[in-house]
Amino acid sequence: MNKNKSSIIKKVFEDLRKSSRKAFIPFITCGFPTLDGFLELFETLDRNGADIIEIGIPFSDPLADGPVIQATSKIALENGINTDVVFKSITKIRRSSDIPIAIMTYFNTIYHYGPEKFLKNAENAGVNGLIIPDLPLEEFICHESYFNGVNIDNIMLASLTSGKDRLKNIAEKSRGFIYCISVKGVTGIRSGISPEVINFLKKLRIITSLPLALGFGLSSREQIGEVKDYCDGIIIGSKILSLILEADNFRHSLKSVEDFTSTINNLLKS
Repeated sequence: MNKNKSSIIKKVFEDLRKSSRKAFIPFITCGFPTLDGFLELFETLDRNGADIIEIGIPFSDPLADGPVIQATSKIALENGINTDVVFKSITKIRRSSDIPIAIMTYFNTIYHYGPEKFLKNAENAGVNGLIIPDLPLEEFICHESYFNGVNIDNIMLASLTSGKDRLKNIAEKSRGFIYCISVKGVTGIRSGISPEVINFLKKLRIITSLPLALGFGLSSREQIGEVKDYCDGIIIGSKILSLILEADNFRHSLKSVEDFTSTINNLLKS
């Protein structure tokens, strides 16, 4: 990995750290509830204090995703969303927003698109980071040369079950931040935080100075209050998307998203 390339994402965390604030990173699925609705949702999150926005490329077999994100992915696919549409949407977003964007996708999508082509098109569209949940460390090393050709952060995932040596290797290969998984399982709304999560974050902090962003299952002020002192950012997806899935109409759902994100962002910046 070329460590000399500037990371816009890492700079966001560095700027926040100066005033002891935490990053708010919402996740949304491209093309959900519609392509125009997705663009409105993105703008709403951008306007209401998101520091980085994670965009999911819909996939037919999303192994790391819980029922909410699976449902949104299915709707997006039915709306005709594919990788090229995602890149075109990000290009459109870049006309009015410079907020850092990380895309989440599965390696099957990248492999069939062509890794070099995928990364070049992503960079040209304005993507700053890439999260690939099903690409383990060993496999990433085989494809690392593609990342060296673009200025896109490889954001690797670290789990509760990873040993110290593996976490060191993940930290060495990561750029931007490390995506810390708060549960043993898929994404989705959960009621509490396991005590081992805080121990995990403490262990990881000793290993690396890279920003740590915690995701998978976070949905409430109480949960965030428990963990925010031990990480640099919070990733929330299922809760935000569920507000849209469960709303009686899209306009009402945008207001709910606006209220929720403003509340969470205020907590993270206090």
